Parts: sequence; structure tokens; C-alpha cells
Amino acid sequence: MSGNKKDEEQAVKIPIKSEDPKEKTDEEKAKDAADPSKQKDKPGVLPEAVIKEAELSEEDEKIKKDVDECVEKILENQAGVAKLAITTLTDLLRTATGSVTSIPKPLKFCRGHYKALKEHFAKLDAASDQYKNLADILSFVAITISDEDSPTPALDFKLKGNATDLEAWGHEFVRYIAADLGKQWRVRQEDVAEEEGKEADTKDIQTLIDIIAPHYLAHNSEPAACDLLTECEQLQNIVKYCTPDNFEKICSYLIATSYYLPHPDNKETLQIAFDVYHSMKKYPMALMMALKLNHMEKVESLMEECEDQDMKMQMACILARQRVTLETDDEVIDNLIWNTKLSDFFLYTARDLDSMAPKSPEDVYKTHLQDQRTHLTSDISSHQLNLASTFVNAFVNAGFECDTLLTESAEKGTEWMFKNKEHRMISAAASVGLLYLWDTQEGFKKCDKYLYSKEDYVKAGTLMAMGIFHCGVKDECDPAKAIMDEHLTNQSRDIRLGAIIGLGFAYAGSRREDLKESLINLVVDIDEAVEIQAFAALSLGLIYVGSCNEDVSEALITCLCDKDAKQVSSPMVRFIALAAGLLFLGSEEGADAAVESSVAMNEEIQPFVEVVIKTCAYAGTGNVVQIQALLAMIAEADMKEPEDDDKKDKDEEKKKKEEKKEEGITPTMVAALGIAIVAVGEPLGTEMCKRMFDSILQYGAGTSRRAVPLALALANVSNPIMTVIDTLSKLSHDPDKETSMSAILALGIVAAGTNNARVASLLRSLASYYAKEAHHLFLVRVAQGIVMLGKGHLSLSPVNGDRMLMSPVSLGGLLVVLFAAMDMKTTILGNYHYMLFYLVTAMNPRFVLTLLPDEDDERGVVEKRISCRVGNYVDTVAQAGKPARITGFQTHDTPVLLQQNDRAELAAEEYIPATPILEGLVVLLKNPDYDPPVPQKV
Repeated sequence: MSGNKKDEEQAVKIPIKSEDPKEKTDEEKAKDAADPSKQKDKPGVLPEAVIKEAELSEEDEKIKKDVDECVEKILENQAGVAKLAITTLTDLLRTATGSVTSIPKPLKFCRGHYKALKEHFAKLDAASDQYKNLADILSFVAITISDEDSPTPALDFKLKGNATDLEAWGHEFVRYIAADLGKQWRVRQEDVAEEEGKEADTKDIQTLIDIIAPHYLAHNSEPAACDLLTECEQLQNIVKYCTPDNFEKICSYLIATSYYLPHPDNKETLQIAFDVYHSMKKYPMALMMALKLNHMEKVESLMEECEDQDMKMQMACILARQRVTLETDDEVIDNLIWNTKLSDFFLYTARDLDSMAPKSPEDVYKTHLQDQRTHLTSDISSHQLNLASTFVNAFVNAGFECDTLLTESAEKGTEWMFKNKEHRMISAAASVGLLYLWDTQEGFKKCDKYLYSKEDYVKAGTLMAMGIFHCGVKDECDPAKAIMDEHLTNQSRDIRLGAIIGLGFAYAGSRREDLKESLINLVVDIDEAVEIQAFAALSLGLIYVGSCNEDVSEALITCLCDKDAKQVSSPMVRFIALAAGLLFLGSEEGADAAVESSVAMNEEIQPFVEVVIKTCAYAGTGNVVQIQALLAMIAEADMKEPEDDDKKDKDEEKKKKEEKKEEGITPTMVAALGIAIVAVGEPLGTEMCKRMFDSILQYGAGTSRRAVPLALALANVSNPIMTVIDTLSKLSHDPDKETSMSAILALGIVAAGTNNARVASLLRSLASYYAKEAHHLFLVRVAQGIVMLGKGHLSLSPVNGDRMLMSPVSLGGLLVVLFAAMDMKTTILGNYHYMLFYLVTAMNPRFVLTLLPDEDDERGVVEKRISCRVGNYVDTVAQAGKPARITGFQTHDTPVLLQQNDRAELAAEEYIPATPILEGLVVLLKNPDYDPPVPQKV
């Protein structure tokens, strides 16, 4: 305070000549009140003096005079004169025009007579000729006036007038009436809400709705029509108004709004979009809606109903990307659905883009660019470095059927396999399967010899390899199941694990009934080792992902309920809970029964199981309520402080803190990851959750912070956004080892398959920084391999179809790896490093490959090079006209590779795509309107 006084004394005083305004005396106030020019405009009253003061132009004076005369004659109430005056005033109001900043002059002058006209209207006989016409005038004038008697005066008068001439009063009037319709609908519904069995009387409103909705659609206002019908709970009626000219805009708007609607309104909106596409016979888009709704019955009925063979091929390609296995009577369609030729298409793209040359781990590491001093002083064991190179080699050359370590020659392959000692040989053998991804014939030829190895580790890895190259591919002979079943009862624990995991890889998403019994028996057998039960549960979770299968659910819940306090402490029990979550992936309320059943479990595992099942059930929905619940859970955990106890000395407290740091996956970690699980694939939610993660990093404490890098990775898989990369780069140097290790792996997942130069440079710097840290360096190497996944031809993103669809199989595999990463010392850095291969379920080509139907080819299609434009996605929902859907595009010939935010469209007019979304395999159709250019004579 003393400082302030001193400053005031030293301050320079500046004299001000002006004085504060004095309060007016009563005489001055009375004088102002009598002065018309100083009166404020009141609702419904236009001061005449103000108009006079404004000195109206001659034209305005004439308009005002005409309006006044018409009103005067109406109020005189002489039948013939009044009728003519109403007609004249109606013409004046209808034909008048205004600017953006002002209302039409006749309407402006008519406002002052609103009260008089309203009182006169109340005296009229409803059967008289003047009644309806005057009601129309009052309705039009009421849109500029706030009426205390009714919240919707314009609509009230219009309902008493001529309801069929809305368009004659102008588009703005129609919009105002439409807004009032929504208000009036809600009011009437609320009035009868408390009375059971009584329905609101809305017949008069319905007449206007049936007029306005078609009017909007006829004037290219599809979003306004959808909004009106949504407010009046009649959105399903939009189907009957759809035409070939407007259905695309209607559906794009419905799909976009579904992200902002609560359950079950969002599902109903998508169902209506499905009905629209179905009615227009746009089967590929209808199929995508059925998949988004998870209605397998509709998927099957669409495949049966569609008679166009070319359209069926496109639908088969969409099903193949989602890993939905259906059986049809057509061999060509079955081969496309089962991905039997996916390897051929992938290799064709690689040859076309000149990417076939194998890459060695050294090509990825680029150690010549690192600090050689730190590299030379590294004391990391060669076994761990060899294991890292095994993973890098597999990830980089995935699907290319050639590499520098395992396939160059038989002797060299065997030699490298045995350079990996003990359990590491499992991953070395399994990596062969990744090299022959989707090619079952060549994969069997390469792996068959390893089944006869004397090493159980090699046999176990080979069984995994067979599952890996079968992932997403169905073989008529089904050799994988026969081989795996044979080894499920083997005495060797590792071989049994290999067979169990191999089944999960090979049949992920297939929901095959013949696999259920053998795996369920392993899960419910209390004499089995926990790890056997855990991996059997994960295989069941992947095979029946999102199916809510009752038998599998009962087996998993029973297994968890049988675990006592000692058994639930095992880290592997958490993966049984994850398997239960995968079973209900995206089912929303379908998981409620399982959550209630978890109450019977041990109190140490019950909270964990509950949060896992709930987050998985709402995966990809963007459900705000669930995200708020997860944030509340994290906040409550962070607010809990340890109790003060003076008797405990500092050493014991330090020991407890260290033990707490070493604990495995906690419910709060799952809650942090769960935010990304719920938001993944949902555009707005994905953006918003980044702010939530910043808050957790800044204010969070305990274990929830460790899961944030993994959550950021899940929200941005194969999408290296600059801000996310910068955050992960900072976290990779975090003092907490678990957090920094998670951030390193997250960097790889965020840039998976993109060859992102910035991330590659960051990882090389981290390799130098952590040159003496064995675990960190191992993860840096693995992340480097994931960044160059398939030499940039593969993606791990679970979303596809213009971000409309989320693949449950892809998301399931990612969740297994991310859950393993939350307890790395037990899993990835321990004896279960082969859990990294669960990423195979999320691997998909990121090409756009155009195909032409060809009956002469055994595949039914042939690759067709065609010009296409590739650019950044532009949101065109609810925009007028036909705006460009991409910007900053470049023109290429197919096949081309797409980044996460890239979109493609055909540049040639000779063909049209069978689907408007150009991703993956695209079937081309002949354009019936194409006129070939006439060659000019020289």
C-alpha cells in the first residue's frame, strides 16, 4: 500500500477541462418525454414523429400513404372496400423488396398498425372473406414483432389463414414459419407429456410441414428440410422426398449430424440414411451404412438383393476391408470378400511404384547419421538388438515376400533365426509370416519346414506365422485350423501358445462357431496357466469382436469371477478383461449385462473390468457422457492423497512410492486410454480429446499420465499431426521411464506406414540419446520399423470409408498392443514381445487401385491404370452447389498411395467409380454419357 501512495504522489497530474455529465432535473426529464424525436421504439409500435423527423423520400411517402389508406379502409370494415384494401396491402407486402440491412418499406410502415389490425381481426367472423386474408397479412407482419401474447404469433396467424400460399410470401417468411413450427411442436408435445395415452393434436401443423419440406428440397435447402423434420420428429419422411438430384446432399448431412446426436437418435439418423441409399439403389453406400450400424442381417440382404455384378464386386471390396466374411454362390465375389488375391494387388502396386527392393534394418536405422560416440559406447546385449532387428525387418518388408535376413537364402534364414536365443526365437519365426502377409500359398511353402524343427520356440513362432499370413484371408481348404487344432493339446506351453495366438490372427473377425468350443475350454479350465487362459481369451475376443456372443461372454466373465485375490494380481488377467471388452466393442448398451455381472468379481479386479468393458462398448461413438465419466474417474484418482502418518519414516514412504510406480495397468490408465477409444474415428471428438490429454499431462498425477502418449497414438493412428508429434517428442524425454517408453512407441504408431521424415529424424536422435538404455533403445528401433511399415504402403488406421467406418478387427488388434504397452516390462520388454504382432490385424494397404471387370481373368477383375486427382479433404456438408471435395490436388495415374487426410477422385470421364469414396480397391464402370473425342484429321 505504501508503494501505491508514493506512486500517486510522484504521478503527474493532468488537468481535464471537461466535466462529468450532470443528472437531469425533473423538468428536463418531462421535456424529453414530451419530445417525440427522443422516444424509444417499442415492440409493435412505430413512433410517427420519428418517421416525420427522418424526412422520408417521395417514394417512401407514397408507400406510407398507400399502406395507411389500406389499413384505414380495412378498419372501416365495409365488405367490398375492406376486401379490396386487403388485396392491395397483400400485393404491396409481397412485391416489396429490402436490402440486407433493412426490411421492406411497406412492412416497415405496416408494423405501426399491427396492434390495431390485430384487434380488428379478433372481431371478424371466421367464416368471412376477410378473415383468412387478414390473417396472412398479420402473420407476415408478426415476423418483425415480439408479441407478448404468443411465442409464435406468425405461425398462429398463418394457421388461421391460407396455409397453401407460403411460397408467395418469400423464402425468408418460410424459414421463419419453419422455425416456429419446431417451437410449436415441442410446446404441444410437452402439454400432453404428463397425460398417458393422449396424443398431441398436430394436424394443422402437419399441413405446413408437408408444404415446407418439399419447398426446401426444391430450392436446394436440404439441410433446412432435414432440420425441420428432425425438430418435428418426422425425419423418416425425408425418404419419400428424395430424388436422384438431392439424395447425396441429404445423406451426407444426415451422416454428419449423427455424430452430434445422443443414443439412440444417432442410430435412427443413420438408419434413415441407409433407407435413402437403399431406395436409390446405391448399394455400396447402403452397405457402408449397414456396417456402421453393425446390422449383419442387412449386409447379407443387400448382397442378395443387388443384381448388378459390378456393384457386387465393389461391395465385396468394402466387406473385405472391414474383414466381414460372407459366403455367396459366386466364386469371384467370394475371392474378393476373402482377400484371396489381396497379395497380388499389393505386389502389383509395389512393382508399379518401384518398391520391391528389400530393405535391411540398417537402411532403417541409418546409424551413420547418429552420434558415433554414443553408438560405440553402447553396452546393449546382442540378443536384444537382434530381436529389434527381427521386428524392424518384418515390419518394413511386410507383404513383399523378400528381405535380407530370412528369405534371401535358406541357410541365411535359419542362421538368423538361431541368432535370437530362447523365447526370442518365437518372434524370429513369426516374422516370416509378416513377410508373406496375405499370401497363404507361398507362406506355407516357406514356413512348412520350420514345423519340423527340434526347437519348440521355432515351432511356436511358425504357428503364429501361419496365423499372421492368414489374417483377413480365407482359404477353402482351411489348413490353418487343422494345423492349429493339432497343436492345442501339445505338452509344450510355448507351442500351445503359438497355436492359440495363431488362431486369433487367422480368424480375427470371422465369428466362426467351430472355433468356439476348443478355445472356451481353455479359458474356463481353472487348472490352466493364467497366460494360456489370457491368450485364449484374446483369441476369442478377436474372433468374435463386436459380436456380443453370449457363450463367449459367459465364459470370460466366469473365468474372471473364479480368480481369487492372489490370481488377479497376475498382469495377464488384465488381458482376459480386455477380451471381454473386445467382445462388446461398439455395442453401446449391449454391454450393460456384462458390466452388471462384474459385481461378483474380486474387488481388486472389478473396477478394472468395468471400465474396460464400458470404454470398449462405446468405442468410436464419441459419446460425451462416457468421456465425462472417464475424466471424472481420472480426477477422483488424482485428488486422493496418501494419509498422513507420523509413525512412518521417510524410507518406507519412498519404498511405497517406488512400488506404486512399478504397478501394472490400473483403471485410471484405462480411463485415460478410454477417452481415445470412445473418440477414435469421430472427427470432433478426436480434436477435442487432445485438449483433455493436455490437461491430464499438466495437472494429472499417478498412473493416468503414463497412458496419455498411447491415447494420443490411438486417436491419431497413421496420422502424424505436427502438434501431436511435438507433444510425444517432449514426453519421450520424460523423467518417468514408463511415460517415456510409451511416448517412443506412440511416435511409431502415429507415423505408422507414412515414412514421415520428421518422426524418423526424432527417432534417430532418441537412438543416440538412449544408446545406453536397453529397453528404450529396443523400443526406438521397433518404432523406426513401424514408421516405415511396408515401405510406406501399409497403414494401421482403423478408420476407412472417408472416416465413416471403423474396423472392429483393426481396433481390436491395436488395443491389444496398447494394453501391452501400458505394462511393457511384463509384456513387450519381457517374454511376450511377440504381442507386437497383434498389429497385423490392423495392417491394410493404403493404396487406391482401380479395377475393371473382366470375365476372362480368373480373378474376375484386372488392374486398370487411370488418371486421378489426389488432394486434401474438404468438408462440403451443407454447402450450396457442387463445391470441390479436395483442394491442392495433384494428378497421378493409379495405383496411388493415400495419406490419412488425402482424398482421391477420378480425372478421366470415360469411367465412373462404383462408389463415390475412392479408397482401397475401386471397381470402374463404363460411363454411359461419355462421348469419345473425335480424332482430328491432319
